[in-house]
Order: sequence, then C-alpha cells, then structure tokens
Amino acid sequence: MYRFIIRLVFCLLVLNACDKKEDELQIGRADIIPKPISQVDGKGHFEIKSTSIITVENEEQHVIVSKFFSQFQKVAGWIPEIKIGGQGDINFSTNVSIKPEGYTLKATKNSITIQAATNAGFYYALQTLKQLLPIAIYEKSQKSIRWGIPVVTIDDYPAFGWRGYMLDVSRHFFSKDQVKDVIDFMGELKLNRFHWHLADDQGWRIEIKSYPKLTEIGAWRMDYNHTDENKSDWWGRPAQKPGEKATYGGFYTQEDVKEIIAYAKERNIEIIPEIDMPGHAQATIAAYPEIGCVNALPYVATGGVFKNNTYNPGKEETFQFAEKMLNEIMDLFPYKYVHIGGDECNKEQWKVDPFAQQRMKQEKLKDEHELQSYFIKRIEKIINSRNRIMIGWDEILEGGLAPNATVMSWRGERGGIASAKAGHEVIMTPSNYCYIDLKQGHDDLEPNLGYSRLLLSKAYSYKVIPDTLNTEEGKLIKGIQANLWTESISDWSKLTYMTFPRVYAIAETAWTPHEKKNWNDFTNRLLTQFDRLDAQEVRYAVSAFSPWIDHKGNGKEIEVTMKTEVEGLTIHYTLDGTEPSYKSPKYENGLTISENSELKARAFKNEKAVGYISSKKFPVHLAKNSNVLNEKGKEIKEMTDLSYGALSKGDKAWYHFSNKVELTINLGKETEVKKIQFDGLRFTISGIYPPKEIEVFGSVDGKTYTLLAKKEQLEEASEQGRNKVSTTISFDPVKVKMLKFKASGFEIIPEGHHKSGSSSQIWIDEIVVK
Repeated sequence: MYRFIIRLVFCLLVLNACDKKEDELQIGRADIIPKPISQVDGKGHFEIKSTSIITVENEEQHVIVSKFFSQFQKVAGWIPEIKIGGQGDINFSTNVSIKPEGYTLKATKNSITIQAATNAGFYYALQTLKQLLPIAIYEKSQKSIRWGIPVVTIDDYPAFGWRGYMLDVSRHFFSKDQVKDVIDFMGELKLNRFHWHLADDQGWRIEIKSYPKLTEIGAWRMDYNHTDENKSDWWGRPAQKPGEKATYGGFYTQEDVKEIIAYAKERNIEIIPEIDMPGHAQATIAAYPEIGCVNALPYVATGGVFKNNTYNPGKEETFQFAEKMLNEIMDLFPYKYVHIGGDECNKEQWKVDPFAQQRMKQEKLKDEHELQSYFIKRIEKIINSRNRIMIGWDEILEGGLAPNATVMSWRGERGGIASAKAGHEVIMTPSNYCYIDLKQGHDDLEPNLGYSRLLLSKAYSYKVIPDTLNTEEGKLIKGIQANLWTESISDWSKLTYMTFPRVYAIAETAWTPHEKKNWNDFTNRLLTQFDRLDAQEVRYAVSAFSPWIDHKGNGKEIEVTMKTEVEGLTIHYTLDGTEPSYKSPKYENGLTISENSELKARAFKNEKAVGYISSKKFPVHLAKNSNVLNEKGKEIKEMTDLSYGALSKGDKAWYHFSNKVELTINLGKETEVKKIQFDGLRFTISGIYPPKEIEVFGSVDGKTYTLLAKKEQLEEASEQGRNKVSTTISFDPVKVKMLKFKASGFEIIPEGHHKSGSSSQIWIDEIVVK
C-alpha cells in the first residue's frame, strides 16, 4: 500500500510538471533611437534571469544600476542581484579612454559587458539596454516571460553636448509630476538639457519669495481652456474684465523646483530656467505694474498676442526688481546658464513712455533697438556677476549683442551664424526644424493644434552645423533642442501627441553624426518605438505613416492624389465611407471622382496597417461647373469647380471676398434644389471671418428672384480663432434655374478683436448645391 501511494504521488508530480508551460522567451529588438555610432548585430541572445548576477565597481555605479534594474520588480516580479566587485553575468567597468558621455555595450550569449568613463556614460548605456529588452519592460503589469536581449556590440557617444527639450509651462501649466514625466522621456532619449520656460504673458510659474505677487497674481488668468481639438482660439480669447476672477494657472514652489532639479540630475539632465524679458512679460507687469510702461494693464493675458507687455527700461526700479528676482532664480538653479528670453519685444510702448525716452536721451541711444540692447546688457551684468552665462533668443542681437551671451537661434539659422562668426556660443533651434508645436501632417487630417507645419522628415533632415561656418566657428555650435510652445497644448495627451515622434528625430540629430543618419532606417526603427509607446499607453502621432489626400477639381470631376511621408508603404482605399483593408483597392497613380464620394485611405507595410485612416468627403453637386457671376458680372469659376479648401490660408481653393458677397449661379436648366452648403475660413488674426448673414434667392427666368432662405449667425461669425466653418442653408424643395447667393460680414470688426475697426474678409471655397 505504501509503495502504491509513493508511485501515485510521483505520477501526479510528473503530470503536474508536464502541464506547467515554460514561460515564453521574448527577445528585444535592436532598434535603438538615437542611432549609435557603431552597432554590430550578432546571432542569438542573452537571457536576464532572476538568478543573474550583476557586478559594478563602486557605490555610485551601484546606485545607477540599482535604479535601472528595479524596474524588473514591476514587470517580472524579481530583481537580479547586484554586487560591488567580482565577475557576474552583467558587468560594469570604467574605461577612461571612452568619451565623457560615451559607452560600450557588448552582449554575447553568455554575458553583457558595459564600459564607460563617467556616470553619464553608464546611465546612457542602460537606456540603450532598456531598448534592447522586450517591449514588456514598458508594460504597467507583471509578465510571465523570459527576458532575452539580442547579441550586439555597440560603441557610442554623442555628436553634441547640448541635447535639449524646451517645455513652455506659462501658456499652459503642467504639474510637478508631469514635468518629471518629461524628464523621464528625455533621459531615455539621451537628452541632457531641460529648458524650462517659466514666465510669459500668460502666467508666472515659479515662487519668488522677494516678490510674492508674482504667484499671487501673475500665476492666474481667466479660464478659457477647452479640450476641443478642432477649435483653435488661443489668438482670439477675450481679455479679463474688471470684477472677473482669474482661476486658471498654478506655480511651482521653491521646494518643488529643488525636487525637480534633483530628479533631473539623477538622469544627467541640467535645467535651464527661462524668465522672458523685456517683452512677453504681461504676467510680471500684472503683478508689479510699477515696472511696466504707459498703458500697461493689470491682468494676466488670457491668450496671445498681447501688446503692452514690456518691462520699462527707463526705470531704475525695473533693474532692482530684475536683480533681486534673478538672484533668487540663480540661488535655486545650480547650473551655469540662465535664459532671459529677449524675443518679440513690442517696442511701441517705449516710443511713448516718458521714462524709456528719457533713458534713450541719457544714454545717447539712437533708437528703441539700442534701448533693448542696453536693457539686455544690464541684465547680463547681473547674471555674469554670479559667474553665470546668459542665454537669449536671437533678437538679443538687435542693437548690439551683449558681450558674453549665448544665442539660441530660432528665426532660422541667420542669428546663429552671425553669433558664431562673432565668437559667441550658439544653440540651434530654428522653428522650421525644431518647433514641435507646429502641425505634423495634412491641415485637414491633423488635430487643429499649432500653426504652420513641421513634418517628421523635415525635423529629421536638419544639419546642425551650417556649411557656411568654418571649423573653428562650427565648434561654437553647442547643439540643438526641440521646443514645445503650449498655446494649443492644454493637457498631457496633446503634449505627447505633438512631442512623439518628432522628439525622436531631434534626439537622433543631437546624438548621431549627420552623415550616419538615414531616413528609411529611422522610420523602420520608429515602428518599434511605437510599440513601446503603446505599451506605456502614450498618445503619439502617426502622421508620417498616414495618407495625404490632395485634390483638384475641374468643374466636372475631381482628380485625387495620395502619398505618405514614409517611403515603402502601399495605400489602400474605399469610396463608400467604409474602413479600408489590405484587400481594398490599391492606390496607384491618381484617382478620378465623378460622383458623391467619401474617400477613406490607409497605408500598409508588409500587409500590416500603419498610420491612421485618412478621410475626406467629396461632394459632386448639382451646380458643378455652373456659370457663376459676381455683382459686377465677373465670372468666378472657383465657386463651382469642385475644389475644396483645406485649413490653410495658402490653399488656392479659397476665393477672397470683401465683407460682402453677391453671386449669381446659373444651373443651366430648371433643377430641384433644397439646400446650399459652403465652407468659410476663419482666420481672425488676419481679419478673415465667416459671414454673419446669408441669403439665398431662386429664379426661373433670371429676372424675378424669390427669397428661399435667410440665415443669421452673428454669434458664430463673431467667434475668434482659426478653423473652417461649415454652413448649411436648407429650404423647401423648389425648381429653379438661377440662384442668387448673398453673404455679409463685418463692416467694422468688433472691439477686442485683433483687427478691430477694420472691415472683415470672407473666404469661401465652393458653393455646394443639393
């Protein structure tokens, strides 16, 4: 009986062992961004196990390595043992011949060896190691897998010492924890300079104990925030009125700042504070109007652009304020650079301010540009007295550059080139390559965030050191950074959407020599990064992998072309509004549409869908190719040519009218109609508004017209912003041969608008008759 029980237990144990499945082996992909200087892929893999031994040389390395491998607790349920001294499965050792931020990483089937000369090098090696791990390392929950790393040999170091990311927290405030999240993704991408834009017209964001009203007043404005990504009204928000309470904003206490600085230091990131002056200072002036100019207002700006927003360079109390405030800033931030802005200073106030004009006479300054230079040079002396270096945007060149300043070149490269040739250090951040708040795809297919456009391929293509500089001048180019201005970035989801993937492109430009970059290789590696972002549930843009839909109507039909920014993809489409698959018709070399269609298109790589579904409706309507005359008898073919305007002032489909429109549409024969539709462009910063009143008349003989419908939309027309406005005028079905379309805008644009006092324009693309 005893033997029987023993045999039974043995059999049960064997059966249980057979039923237990071995954890799946997952091997990471060696798709590293930024691209290493040298990477040689091998065959096979190394497996990190709970029993693996990791060795380091000293306590400093132990701290860095321990923080990295602690991530395994969450996703694997264990942490490998880390020892000081000896040999293990993963070994860290110092090699002083390696460049300061460089490292080597060699993964064989049996071990991993990492060498560096500095703690920064070890940290960056670990960021590369993280990208070599399975995607599961980025997950938020534990995974029962085996952790494989591909066999690879990497030798790596950065092309530039300044690899930056700027976050504007004035226009929209981001919490302390969100700033730490920014620092986290910066560290993973080997970015090492966090440019913190802390003060602008729309908010002051740092506690200054000498001047408490900066946060009591300057940190708060009227709350006009919204989450609608089709609405862009930053440049058209109403100003705060007397009696209204400012409720939107926030600031960082000095303890918050110290915590963030320490957090960044652990990730080898220096923080550069920016306090914008002498312009872009409305939040400052609202708190302390005594340092402002004539006509200064006591409210924080609710949006942009704000005009009367400058420090007063004619008052000594202005410089006393600046010195005390900047000294408190420099007490907090231990690094050598302090950014003072200096951009887009509206000097109109100075022309009428008696203190500013008196200063010009005293200092024998010939114009307001020299007055700005005077102001900047005095500010630089304050900063230099603390053995710090002042950084300013390239406008600080106007009127004469301060003697020791570093220039951040944003209006193209011209300011950077001039500064380098004059012997000054330069950080290149031209807006047409580095401003990641700009749209990153087709105007009608992207969220209505930002203005202008910066495609991923354009960001990736940038060559940091201009060819016009010689070798010695080129050494003054310290590096590059991505800039995220947040006028339209009101929350974290928008921040990540605009940041990723363009920050990958700029990070690679900052780290990898220009001659080693390759667009097609980059976009292939990018797909692995997308998987990593998906694992973290991070929103990002796939615009570069998505079809662009462009078209041109000829009055009878519509010629459509499609393309993708990324090469090597196929586009498949439908015309009935259904979702396209790989089995849908493949786009080749053009597409002709001759009836009402809803085009949907998607790109595929190796039969797998990539990017988003691009969609556009194409009405082929009753008035197509009809003769259209304005009130003067001029033919306007654009109103019925089947060309539809995109959300861009540069789109030629938009026809420009004054503030009154009168069109006669000849349908050619009696036709039953029941509605008219059209899109109007709203670009109120340029005086372009949708009409506030529309009338539609019908006629059988072209002589006697009857009113079919009238629509008033004063509230809609009065709204400021930048978007397309679709209008539909419906009426009872009626047979007509002729239609008359009348629309009127503002003879005088309302007070408080950018173009107040002038007449509005009306831009329409097509009169659609149904």
